[in-house]
Amino acid sequence: MAHRSSIMNGDCYSILGVPAAATTEEIRAAYRRLARQYHPDLNAGPEAEARMKEINQAYATLSDPQRRRHYDVYGESEPPTAPRRRSQQNGTRPGSTRPSRPRAYSPSSPQRGEDIEAALLITRREARQGMRKVFPVTRTETCQRCRGTGFEPEETLEASQCWRCAGEQRFRRELWLSATIPAGVADGRRLRLRGQGNAGLDGGASGHIYITVRVAQHTKLRQAVSFVLRHLFR
Repeated sequence: MAHRSSIMNGDCYSILGVPAAATTEEIRAAYRRLARQYHPDLNAGPEAEARMKEINQAYATLSDPQRRRHYDVYGESEPPTAPRRRSQQNGTRPGSTRPSRPRAYSPSSPQRGEDIEAALLITRREARQGMRKVFPVTRTETCQRCRGTGFEPEETLEASQCWRCAGEQRFRRELWLSATIPAGVADGRRLRLRGQGNAGLDGGASGHIYITVRVAQHTKLRQAVSFVLRHLFR
């Protein structure tokens, strides 16, 4: 007998508020929006927990191409294969209720994070003397809620994708970093901040940040760029 869906209160598409022809990105965006609204960590309402469980189940069905095709044909959220056997075949420990990870995030193939390019404008005096310089950067960091797994933590007992990163394992963050500019640096020199780039996937190492140092030749240009940098994240 096929494994019946535990979604009893409505159609998966209706639960997420998307049409049957919705794209993967539209489904993901809907899930993120609803997670921010109903997750028990953010909503203390009496129905939030049940609503979030329903949302998780609907998203788990529609975000997986195979499960979505089966649901569209049979109206069931799971293919007619025992979930425990499928989990064991994909490396999940026996008896685990957590879903198998998407192939794109296979734990057997860690992916290194992307490098980031940045530029720093300094004065000729700063180039001669050397200094510590702060600069803004936008990078992806490992999601601390799911610890980079893409799924809800074990202690939540929810076999669903992490609501904070929507299963992406990481999220974007804007912050300020600092770099040491050595004395006597030449215009155009590239500096490397090891491991300060985008976070990796599936346990992969973080990328690097490569900084190109530009030595300003005109005071007005330096002042204009410094003004922009100071107000970038205000």
